[in-house]
Amino acid sequence: MTQEIRTPSEEKSVFVSLRIKLLITFTLLFLVAFVAVFLWFYNFATNLAMENLRSDLMAAALTAARAIDGDAHQRLYESGEMDDETYTQIAETLRSVIRTNPKAAGIYTYIHLPDEEGQVRFVVSSILAPGVEPDPRDVEIAAQNECEIPAYERPAIDDTYNWDDGLSPTMLAGVTEAGAETELWADDWGEWLSGYAPIYNAAGEPVGAVGVDMCAVDVIQVQDQVRRTVLPALGVTILILGAVVFFLAHGITRPILKLTNAADQIGQGDYEQDLSPLHGGFVRDEVNTLAQVFEIMVSKVYAREQKLRQRVEELQIIIDEGKRQKQVDEITDSEFFRELQERARKMRAIDDIESQDG
Repeated sequence: MTQEIRTPSEEKSVFVSLRIKLLITFTLLFLVAFVAVFLWFYNFATNLAMENLRSDLMAAALTAARAIDGDAHQRLYESGEMDDETYTQIAETLRSVIRTNPKAAGIYTYIHLPDEEGQVRFVVSSILAPGVEPDPRDVEIAAQNECEIPAYERPAIDDTYNWDDGLSPTMLAGVTEAGAETELWADDWGEWLSGYAPIYNAAGEPVGAVGVDMCAVDVIQVQDQVRRTVLPALGVTILILGAVVFFLAHGITRPILKLTNAADQIGQGDYEQDLSPLHGGFVRDEVNTLAQVFEIMVSKVYAREQKLRQRVEELQIIIDEGKRQKQVDEITDSEFFRELQERARKMRAIDDIESQDG
Protein backbone atom coordinates (compact mmCIF):
# COMPACT_ATOMS: atom_id res chain seq x y z
CA MET A 1 0.00 0.00 0.00
CA THR A 2 1.51 3.30 -1.07
CA GLN A 3 1.34 6.39 1.13
CA GLU A 4 0.70 9.76 -0.47
CA ILE A 5 3.55 12.13 0.19
CA ARG A 6 2.69 15.78 0.81
CA THR A 7 5.11 18.63 1.12
CA PRO A 8 4.64 21.22 3.92
CA SER A 9 3.50 23.83 1.35
CA GLU A 10 0.77 21.47 0.05
CA GLU A 11 -0.49 20.82 3.57
CA LYS A 12 -0.94 24.55 4.23
CA SER A 13 -2.36 25.55 0.83
CA VAL A 14 -5.92 25.53 -0.49
CA PHE A 15 -6.57 23.98 -3.89
CA VAL A 16 -8.46 26.16 -6.35
CA SER A 17 -8.95 24.76 -9.84
CA LEU A 18 -7.64 26.60 -12.87
CA ARG A 19 -11.18 26.83 -14.22
CA ILE A 20 -12.39 28.67 -11.12
CA LYS A 21 -9.36 30.97 -11.20
CA LEU A 22 -10.07 31.90 -14.81
CA LEU A 23 -13.75 32.42 -14.09
CA ILE A 24 -13.09 34.63 -11.06
CA THR A 25 -10.32 36.59 -12.79
CA PHE A 26 -12.26 37.40 -15.95
CA THR A 27 -15.48 38.10 -14.03
CA LEU A 28 -13.67 40.58 -11.81
CA LEU A 29 -12.05 42.20 -14.84
CA PHE A 30 -15.42 42.52 -16.57
CA LEU A 31 -16.97 43.85 -13.37
CA VAL A 32 -14.27 46.50 -12.93
CA ALA A 33 -14.54 47.48 -16.61
CA PHE A 34 -18.34 47.74 -16.48
CA VAL A 35 -18.27 49.71 -13.24
CA ALA A 36 -15.83 52.12 -14.88
CA VAL A 37 -18.08 52.36 -17.97
CA PHE A 38 -21.15 52.93 -15.81
CA LEU A 39 -19.45 55.64 -13.75
CA TRP A 40 -18.18 57.33 -16.88
CA PHE A 41 -21.58 57.23 -18.56
CA TYR A 42 -23.35 58.28 -15.35
CA ASN A 43 -21.02 61.25 -14.86
CA PHE A 44 -21.20 62.15 -18.54
CA ALA A 45 -25.01 62.16 -18.53
CA THR A 46 -25.11 64.04 -15.22
CA ASN A 47 -22.61 66.65 -16.40
CA LEU A 48 -24.51 67.09 -19.67
CA ALA A 49 -27.79 67.58 -17.79
CA MET A 50 -26.04 69.93 -15.36
CA GLU A 51 -24.62 71.99 -18.22
CA ASN A 52 -28.08 72.30 -19.78
CA LEU A 53 -29.54 73.24 -16.41
CA ARG A 54 -26.74 75.73 -15.76
CA SER A 55 -27.28 77.29 -19.18
CA ASP A 56 -31.02 77.72 -18.54
CA LEU A 57 -30.25 78.97 -15.05
CA MET A 58 -27.85 81.68 -16.18
CA ALA A 59 -30.22 82.73 -18.96
CA ALA A 60 -33.00 83.20 -16.40
CA ALA A 61 -30.74 85.06 -13.96
CA LEU A 62 -29.34 87.41 -16.61
CA THR A 63 -32.80 88.03 -18.10
CA ALA A 64 -34.23 88.95 -14.70
CA ALA A 65 -31.27 91.15 -13.78
CA ARG A 66 -31.47 93.11 -17.04
CA ALA A 67 -35.23 93.62 -16.66
CA ILE A 68 -34.88 95.23 -13.22
CA ASP A 69 -34.35 98.97 -12.80
CA GLY A 70 -31.26 99.15 -10.61
CA ASP A 71 -32.02 102.63 -9.31
CA ALA A 72 -35.57 101.63 -8.32
CA HIS A 73 -34.22 98.50 -6.67
CA GLN A 74 -31.74 100.58 -4.63
CA ARG A 75 -34.43 103.05 -3.55
CA LEU A 76 -36.67 100.14 -2.56
CA TYR A 77 -34.06 98.76 -0.19
CA GLU A 78 -33.23 102.18 1.24
CA SER A 79 -36.76 103.47 1.82
CA GLY A 80 -39.33 101.06 0.38
CA GLU A 81 -41.64 98.56 2.07
CA MET A 82 -42.92 95.07 1.42
CA ASP A 83 -45.54 94.91 -1.33
CA ASP A 84 -45.46 98.61 -2.20
CA GLU A 85 -45.68 99.56 -5.86
CA THR A 86 -41.96 99.23 -6.58
CA TYR A 87 -41.72 95.89 -4.74
CA THR A 88 -44.77 94.58 -6.61
CA GLN A 89 -43.37 95.64 -10.00
CA ILE A 90 -40.01 93.98 -9.41
CA ALA A 91 -41.70 90.84 -8.03
CA GLU A 92 -43.93 90.66 -11.11
CA THR A 93 -40.81 90.97 -13.30
CA LEU A 94 -39.34 87.99 -11.48
CA ARG A 95 -42.52 85.96 -11.89
CA SER A 96 -42.56 86.74 -15.63
CA VAL A 97 -39.19 85.00 -15.86
CA ILE A 98 -40.68 81.97 -14.10
CA ARG A 99 -43.45 81.86 -16.69
CA THR A 100 -40.86 81.50 -19.45
CA ASN A 101 -38.95 78.85 -17.49
CA PRO A 102 -41.11 77.14 -14.84
CA LYS A 103 -38.16 75.28 -13.35
CA ALA A 104 -36.89 78.63 -12.01
CA ALA A 105 -39.30 78.36 -9.09
CA GLY A 106 -37.30 80.52 -6.72
CA ILE A 107 -36.18 84.00 -7.87
CA TYR A 108 -35.18 86.80 -5.55
CA THR A 109 -32.97 89.86 -5.34
CA TYR A 110 -30.39 90.72 -2.71
CA ILE A 111 -27.63 93.18 -1.90
CA HIS A 112 -24.24 92.94 -0.26
CA LEU A 113 -23.34 95.80 2.06
CA PRO A 114 -19.65 96.75 2.08
CA ASP A 115 -19.32 96.44 5.87
CA GLU A 116 -20.96 92.99 6.00
CA GLU A 117 -18.41 90.58 4.64
CA GLY A 118 -20.09 87.29 5.52
CA GLN A 119 -23.73 87.95 4.65
CA VAL A 120 -26.18 89.36 2.13
CA ARG A 121 -29.61 90.93 2.59
CA PHE A 122 -32.78 90.00 0.69
CA VAL A 123 -34.80 92.66 -1.07
CA VAL A 124 -37.53 91.22 -3.35
CA SER A 125 -38.92 87.70 -3.77
CA SER A 126 -41.03 86.28 -6.58
CA ILE A 127 -43.15 84.39 -4.03
CA LEU A 128 -46.62 85.87 -3.54
CA ALA A 129 -47.58 87.09 -0.12
CA PRO A 130 -49.76 84.65 1.87
CA GLY A 131 -53.44 85.07 0.98
CA VAL A 132 -52.83 86.83 -2.34
CA GLU A 133 -54.62 85.28 -5.28
CA PRO A 134 -52.09 84.17 -7.89
CA ASP A 135 -52.32 84.85 -11.58
CA PRO A 136 -54.09 81.93 -13.40
CA ARG A 137 -50.95 81.51 -15.49
CA ASP A 138 -48.89 81.04 -12.34
CA VAL A 139 -51.39 78.48 -11.00
CA GLU A 140 -51.04 76.43 -14.18
CA ILE A 141 -47.24 76.64 -14.04
CA ALA A 142 -47.18 75.70 -10.35
CA ALA A 143 -49.31 72.63 -11.08
CA GLN A 144 -46.72 71.45 -13.58
CA ASN A 145 -43.72 72.30 -11.45
CA GLU A 146 -42.30 69.53 -9.27
CA CYS A 147 -40.47 72.05 -7.06
CA GLU A 148 -42.61 74.75 -5.49
CA ILE A 149 -41.64 77.07 -2.65
CA PRO A 150 -44.52 77.82 -0.24
CA ALA A 151 -45.57 81.40 0.50
CA TYR A 152 -44.44 81.27 4.14
CA GLU A 153 -40.88 80.92 2.93
CA ARG A 154 -40.97 84.41 1.39
CA PRO A 155 -38.13 86.51 2.87
CA ALA A 156 -38.80 90.07 3.95
CA ILE A 157 -36.82 93.10 2.90
CA ASP A 158 -33.54 93.25 4.85
CA ASP A 159 -33.65 89.59 5.98
CA THR A 160 -30.07 88.37 6.24
CA TYR A 161 -28.50 85.29 4.73
CA ASN A 162 -25.03 84.26 5.97
CA TRP A 163 -22.54 81.39 5.97
CA ASP A 164 -24.56 79.41 8.50
CA ASP A 165 -27.65 79.65 6.31
CA GLY A 166 -25.81 78.36 3.24
CA LEU A 167 -24.27 81.48 1.73
CA SER A 168 -21.65 80.50 -0.86
CA PRO A 169 -18.73 82.46 -2.35
CA THR A 170 -20.49 82.35 -5.72
CA MET A 171 -23.61 83.98 -4.28
CA LEU A 172 -21.49 86.58 -2.48
CA ALA A 173 -19.69 87.40 -5.73
CA GLY A 174 -22.99 87.52 -7.63
CA VAL A 175 -23.39 91.25 -6.94
CA THR A 176 -20.43 91.95 -9.23
CA GLU A 177 -20.28 89.03 -11.68
CA ALA A 178 -22.66 86.39 -12.98
CA GLY A 179 -22.03 82.83 -11.87
CA ALA A 180 -23.63 79.52 -11.02
CA GLU A 181 -23.03 76.89 -8.36
CA THR A 182 -21.40 73.62 -9.37
CA GLU A 183 -23.24 71.34 -6.93
CA LEU A 184 -26.91 70.66 -6.29
CA TRP A 185 -28.43 71.38 -2.91
CA ALA A 186 -31.65 70.05 -1.40
CA ASP A 187 -34.37 71.23 0.96
CA ASP A 188 -37.88 70.13 1.85
CA TRP A 189 -39.25 71.22 -1.54
CA GLY A 190 -36.78 69.66 -3.95
CA GLU A 191 -33.23 69.68 -5.25
CA TRP A 192 -31.89 72.89 -6.72
CA LEU A 193 -29.08 74.56 -8.58
CA SER A 194 -28.53 78.25 -7.95
CA GLY A 195 -27.18 81.02 -10.17
CA TYR A 196 -26.66 84.76 -9.78
CA ALA A 197 -26.39 87.87 -11.96
CA PRO A 198 -25.68 91.49 -10.92
CA ILE A 199 -28.23 94.31 -11.15
CA TYR A 200 -26.85 97.59 -12.53
CA ASN A 201 -28.08 101.15 -12.05
CA ALA A 202 -28.23 103.81 -14.75
CA ALA A 203 -24.55 104.60 -14.21
CA GLY A 204 -23.57 100.99 -14.89
CA GLU A 205 -22.67 100.29 -11.27
CA PRO A 206 -23.70 97.01 -9.59
CA VAL A 207 -26.24 97.72 -6.86
CA GLY A 208 -27.53 94.23 -6.12
CA ALA A 209 -28.04 90.82 -7.66
CA VAL A 210 -30.70 88.40 -8.81
CA GLY A 211 -30.57 84.90 -7.40
CA VAL A 212 -32.31 82.02 -9.17
CA ASP A 213 -32.96 78.63 -7.57
CA MET A 214 -33.79 76.31 -10.46
CA CYS A 215 -35.41 72.95 -9.88
CA ALA A 216 -32.95 70.18 -10.77
CA VAL A 217 -35.62 67.56 -11.47
CA ASP A 218 -34.24 67.02 -14.99
CA VAL A 219 -30.81 66.12 -13.60
CA ILE A 220 -32.34 63.74 -11.05
CA GLN A 221 -34.47 62.12 -13.76
CA VAL A 222 -31.42 61.65 -15.98
CA GLN A 223 -29.52 60.02 -13.10
CA ASP A 224 -32.46 57.77 -12.26
CA GLN A 225 -32.92 56.80 -15.90
CA VAL A 226 -29.24 55.91 -16.24
CA ARG A 227 -29.43 53.75 -13.11
CA ARG A 228 -32.66 52.05 -14.24
CA THR A 229 -31.48 51.30 -17.77
CA VAL A 230 -27.70 50.97 -17.68
CA LEU A 231 -27.29 48.99 -14.44
CA PRO A 232 -29.66 46.13 -15.45
CA ALA A 233 -28.09 46.03 -18.92
CA LEU A 234 -24.62 45.81 -17.41
CA GLY A 235 -25.79 43.15 -14.96
CA VAL A 236 -27.23 40.97 -17.74
CA THR A 237 -24.08 41.51 -19.81
CA ILE A 238 -21.87 40.42 -16.92
CA LEU A 239 -23.95 37.26 -16.45
CA ILE A 240 -23.75 36.44 -20.17
CA LEU A 241 -20.02 37.08 -20.29
CA GLY A 242 -19.59 35.05 -17.09
CA ALA A 243 -21.31 32.09 -18.76
CA VAL A 244 -19.18 32.53 -21.88
CA VAL A 245 -16.02 32.66 -19.76
CA PHE A 246 -17.14 29.53 -17.89
CA PHE A 247 -17.52 27.53 -21.12
CA LEU A 248 -14.28 28.92 -22.53
CA ALA A 249 -12.48 28.07 -19.29
CA HIS A 250 -13.97 24.59 -19.44
CA GLY A 251 -12.70 24.12 -22.99
CA ILE A 252 -9.26 25.45 -22.13
CA THR A 253 -8.79 23.53 -18.88
CA ARG A 254 -10.35 20.21 -19.96
CA PRO A 255 -7.17 18.87 -21.67
CA ILE A 256 -5.06 20.22 -18.79
CA LEU A 257 -7.28 18.37 -16.30
CA LYS A 258 -6.91 15.19 -18.36
CA LEU A 259 -3.15 15.61 -18.31
CA THR A 260 -3.29 16.19 -14.55
CA ASN A 261 -5.36 13.04 -13.99
CA ALA A 262 -3.05 11.04 -16.27
CA ALA A 263 -0.02 12.31 -14.35
CA ASP A 264 -1.66 11.29 -11.08
CA GLN A 265 -2.34 7.77 -12.39
CA ILE A 266 1.20 7.49 -13.73
CA GLY A 267 2.50 8.64 -10.37
CA GLN A 268 0.69 5.66 -8.85
CA GLY A 269 2.36 3.31 -11.33
CA ASP A 270 -0.37 3.03 -13.98
CA TYR A 271 1.39 3.78 -17.27
CA GLU A 272 -1.49 2.58 -19.44
CA GLN A 273 -2.76 6.10 -20.25
CA ASP A 274 -4.06 6.97 -23.70
CA LEU A 275 -3.10 10.60 -24.39
CA SER A 276 -3.56 10.48 -28.16
CA PRO A 277 -6.90 12.42 -28.09
CA LEU A 278 -5.08 15.35 -26.47
CA HIS A 279 -2.55 15.83 -29.26
CA GLY A 280 -4.58 14.78 -32.25
CA GLY A 281 -6.64 16.96 -34.53
CA PHE A 282 -5.92 19.39 -37.34
CA VAL A 283 -5.55 22.54 -35.21
CA ARG A 284 -2.78 22.34 -32.64
CA ASP A 285 -1.78 24.52 -29.74
CA GLU A 286 0.61 24.48 -26.79
CA VAL A 287 -1.54 21.99 -24.87
CA ASN A 288 -1.41 19.53 -27.79
CA THR A 289 2.35 19.84 -27.88
CA LEU A 290 2.54 19.40 -24.11
CA ALA A 291 0.41 16.24 -24.31
CA GLN A 292 2.57 14.78 -27.06
CA VAL A 293 5.79 15.56 -25.19
CA PHE A 294 4.25 14.19 -21.99
CA GLU A 295 3.31 10.96 -23.75
CA ILE A 296 6.87 10.56 -25.08
CA MET A 297 8.24 11.28 -21.63
CA VAL A 298 5.92 8.70 -20.06
CA SER A 299 7.00 6.04 -22.57
CA LYS A 300 10.65 6.76 -21.81
CA VAL A 301 10.04 6.71 -18.07
CA TYR A 302 8.17 3.42 -18.42
CA ALA A 303 11.05 1.91 -20.48
CA ARG A 304 13.56 3.07 -17.90
CA GLU A 305 11.48 1.64 -15.10
CA GLN A 306 11.31 -1.73 -16.88
CA LYS A 307 15.08 -1.71 -17.33
CA LEU A 308 15.56 -0.77 -13.70
CA ARG A 309 13.27 -3.58 -12.62
CA GLN A 310 15.21 -6.05 -14.79
CA ARG A 311 18.48 -4.78 -13.40
CA VAL A 312 17.14 -5.04 -9.86
CA GLU A 313 16.10 -8.63 -10.52
CA GLU A 314 19.56 -9.44 -11.92
CA LEU A 315 21.20 -7.81 -8.95
CA GLN A 316 18.88 -9.75 -6.67
CA ILE A 317 19.97 -13.01 -8.30
CA ILE A 318 23.61 -12.07 -7.92
CA ILE A 319 23.03 -11.11 -4.32
CA ASP A 320 21.22 -14.39 -3.62
CA GLU A 321 24.01 -16.38 -5.29
CA GLY A 322 26.57 -14.55 -3.24
CA LYS A 323 24.64 -15.28 -0.08
CA ARG A 324 24.48 -18.96 -0.93
CA GLN A 325 28.22 -19.09 -1.70
CA LYS A 326 28.94 -17.35 1.55
CA GLN A 327 26.83 -19.84 3.43
CA VAL A 328 28.63 -22.75 1.67
CA ASP A 329 31.98 -21.19 2.51
CA GLU A 330 30.97 -20.83 6.10
CA ILE A 331 29.97 -24.51 6.21
CA THR A 332 33.08 -25.79 4.46
CA ASP A 333 35.37 -23.72 6.61
CA SER A 334 33.88 -25.02 9.85
CA GLU A 335 35.66 -27.55 12.13
CA PHE A 336 32.66 -29.86 12.02
CA PHE A 337 32.80 -30.02 8.23
CA ARG A 338 36.52 -30.80 8.28
CA GLU A 339 35.95 -33.63 10.75
CA LEU A 340 33.25 -35.02 8.51
CA GLN A 341 35.60 -34.83 5.56
CA GLU A 342 38.31 -36.64 7.59
CA ARG A 343 35.89 -39.39 8.64
CA ALA A 344 34.68 -39.78 5.07
CA ARG A 345 38.29 -40.10 3.87
CA LYS A 346 39.05 -42.75 6.47
CA MET A 347 35.89 -44.67 5.59
CA ARG A 348 36.85 -44.62 1.90
CA ALA A 349 40.33 -45.84 2.80
CA ILE A 350 38.90 -48.78 4.82
CA ASP A 351 36.59 -49.65 1.98
CA ASP A 352 39.53 -49.68 -0.44
CA ILE A 353 41.54 -52.04 1.84
CA GLU A 354 38.64 -54.41 2.25
CA SER A 355 38.14 -54.43 -1.47
CA GLN A 356 41.75 -55.42 -2.05
CA ASP A 357 41.63 -58.24 0.60
CA GLY A 358 38.52 -59.73 -0.93
